[in-house]
Amino acid sequence: MMVSATAADFPRTALIGCGRWGRNIARVLARLGALELIIDPAADRLADYASELGGVRVTDDLEAAFSKDIQAVAIAAPAVDHARLAMRALEAGKPVFVEKPLALELGDAEALAAKANEMKLPLMVGHLLQYHPAFVTLKRMVQEGAIGELRHVTSHRLNPGAIRSEENALWSMAPHDFSMILGLTGQEPTHVGALPVRVVDPAVPDQYFVQLRFPNGVTAQVNVSWLSPYKEHKLTVLGTEGALVFEDTAPSRERKLVIYRDYVDTSGSVARFIKGEGEPVDWPADEPLEMEMRTFLDAASGRGGTRTGPQEAIPVLRLLRQADAAAGGLA
Repeated sequence: MMVSATAADFPRTALIGCGRWGRNIARVLARLGALELIIDPAADRLADYASELGGVRVTDDLEAAFSKDIQAVAIAAPAVDHARLAMRALEAGKPVFVEKPLALELGDAEALAAKANEMKLPLMVGHLLQYHPAFVTLKRMVQEGAIGELRHVTSHRLNPGAIRSEENALWSMAPHDFSMILGLTGQEPTHVGALPVRVVDPAVPDQYFVQLRFPNGVTAQVNVSWLSPYKEHKLTVLGTEGALVFEDTAPSRERKLVIYRDYVDTSGSVARFIKGEGEPVDWPADEPLEMEMRTFLDAASGRGGTRTGPQEAIPVLRLLRQADAAAGGLA
């Protein structure tokens, strides 16, 4: 269990944007006793929700987020607004949490990183799965050699019903997968290929297949779609001595993280695949979003750093840009 400060020690936080995902952030921040204010253009429609959170203040006045009684800012607005709002908060002297992506343009992301460094303020990006205890456990096991040398990673993020018009499936869904893969490889790829699939709107791809190759020879594939008829969030990590599978959508907790050992028999003249159920791997039962928010609040209070600062987020953004270009530049 992660040890953190008490609610009384957390900074008074303003949340900018309270849509589908913003409501989850608001719920956790309120539970931790840190949510002071919600800013959203639809403030009048959020009154009942704010009441459910314990009487949190709601306003459509953006400037309220940068007032002296606010000590930290969380941003869950549309991606097109991330860079502008994050820069405004940093200039106001506030530690900043911003949902993925950090920005849409590399130049904006680098400017945010420079401003955070200049102001000596935390700037944290919402790559949630970096705080998922199952992925944290998987990453540690890979680093410790539990499956031998890393060879290949496959990630499926299929999420029916999340169709958007302001961004394509790559920008909406792949940041999480790119973040995990870059975290596992510790490198940026030398080759990026991408195939977009357009079904609903010819101008906005609904699915992407991305292929990556890294300097150390590791390869990876990413499949993201908001049109799949079923939901699947699965990361498969292949090594020379086994495989690890993190399936966040598995029906039971014990199957969310599984290790497969000795599933290929090379003792004979021909390699032979051996079927098996795999061994469940134990991992802490902490809620990923709470771990993420606790990390931000602790960092904002000067009690540690984050796993997803600009140094982690900018390579993810660079990879998004590369995959976008490989797919034909349809952003």
